[in-house]
Amino acid sequence: MTSLRSLQLLAILALSGWMGLAQAQSQNTYQVEVVIFSQPSAQLTPGTAPSYGWADQATDLTVTTRSDVRNLDSSRLKLSSDAGKLSAQGYKVVLHKAWTQPDDSSLEVAVHEGQEMGGIYPVQALVSLGQERLLEVDITAWINNQTQDGEIVSERIKQIRRLRLDETHYLDHQSMGMLVRISRS
Repeated sequence: MTSLRSLQLLAILALSGWMGLAQAQSQNTYQVEVVIFSQPSAQLTPGTAPSYGWADQATDLTVTTRSDVRNLDSSRLKLSSDAGKLSAQGYKVVLHKAWTQPDDSSLEVAVHEGQEMGGIYPVQALVSLGQERLLEVDITAWINNQTQDGEIVSERIKQIRRLRLDETHYLDHQSMGMLVRISRS
């Protein structure tokens, strides 16, 4: 009888430990959502163009085989209403992506939109999260326009920003901007 109780207690402890591990893992996963928009009436402010290997060290959201980095479908987007308001005010939403990722400061996620132009996309961004005391996002985004001569003219925004979870953050540049929202997954 005592060995049966010991076995039951051991099974309960193992199960609760497994559930605690699963809960801890889910607490260390974030949902990241990014909206990049341009102001068509603003004067183009050329910036540093991306290198052709811009995403070589990053996890490309469209082709990743990592099980812990996953693209989210449009039904899970939280900034759709904000993106609609931007469009209604004359801004052009050029990228709207969301994904889940682990709390890993060495992970950089590459997102892009549009037809590739020799290794560069019309819209592309590199996003990484870090956390020491506070959550930070390090984001570099480009809007790339091809001239009639085939030359690429790029607008670039690069910011490192401390964030609060479950709040929408606005990152500004002269002719483009971003909305960023991070929440626990």
